[in-house]
Amino acid sequence: MSRITPRPALAAGLAAMILSLAPAQAGPAREAIVTVQLANAVEVVDLAANRVVRRIPVDGAPAGIALSPDRRRAYVTRPEGHGLAVLDLDAGTILAEIPLPGGPLGVAADPRGGTVYVADWYGSRVFVLTERNGTLAADGEIAVGQSPSGIAVSPDGATLYVANREADTVSVVDAASRKETRVIPVGGHPFGVTLDAAAGRAYTANVTGDDVSVIDVAAGKEVGRVPTGRRPYVVALLNGRGFVTNQYADSVTAFDLTTLKPLAEIDVGDHPEGIAADAATGRLYVADWGDNRLTVIDGASLKVVAQVATGNGPRAFGDFLR
Repeated sequence: MSRITPRPALAAGLAAMILSLAPAQAGPAREAIVTVQLANAVEVVDLAANRVVRRIPVDGAPAGIALSPDRRRAYVTRPEGHGLAVLDLDAGTILAEIPLPGGPLGVAADPRGGTVYVADWYGSRVFVLTERNGTLAADGEIAVGQSPSGIAVSPDGATLYVANREADTVSVVDAASRKETRVIPVGGHPFGVTLDAAAGRAYTANVTGDDVSVIDVAAGKEVGRVPTGRRPYVVALLNGRGFVTNQYADSVTAFDLTTLKPLAEIDVGDHPEGIAADAATGRLYVADWGDNRLTVIDGASLKVVAQVATGNGPRAFGDFLR
């Protein structure tokens, strides 16, 4: 991977963003917004037609993605461009490019709007960007653990959860004071973090542990582990099940959220990275980095039902369905 985010190591770490649960859709997701890192672009995939319908050039090896609450804008990290691009998805244009130092990778948006958070892989910090006069601008930073990657934001915007890969921890951050209030030890090299606010749990994909840590958010501690395939990257949740991409196993592990027992290992493409779930259709979408495609999984049958060709190096690290 020609990226500030090489394959697992810096990617097995640098690979797993984020994730807070995507905001609820009014209906089925219509599009997947996929960062295509080696092609230096963001592609829009029509999920009904199963094909790419638009490509937006974005240089700097785009990797992480978050969508605004109204799903009209995309916030895309550019690790090799040292910044964040803001995209107008309806117009297919770049609205702004905000320079950021270090290695911007993981990104999350406050569900209430107005604030975007970007993890600096090369620094123990999260950048805060806020809207000013209709545009997004850098507005300080938050100290967290070493090599922060995935970020999740609570539905009320009050709390951040940051996976710190090299520290083997999750930072709990008070958004108002911009202070770390708790540090939760988890498994080996957590990368993606996914929040299930309704159930009071969070999940990290532990890259070198080959497992998922289950966190009780209120208690502020790990309460279980789920074994996965090699090099787990990101977790998605759908209808009482968890799904985690395994980069080195070319698979997705499905597990039961109540028993925490694995249910199946689903074969997908080479080096699966980002994953997102559409509750309205019961489908999951997996970005297969090595095979240049999205794999579509039926969450009930645990079967692959479609494959969609993309550009070179799809990553989709974050919230990418709208």
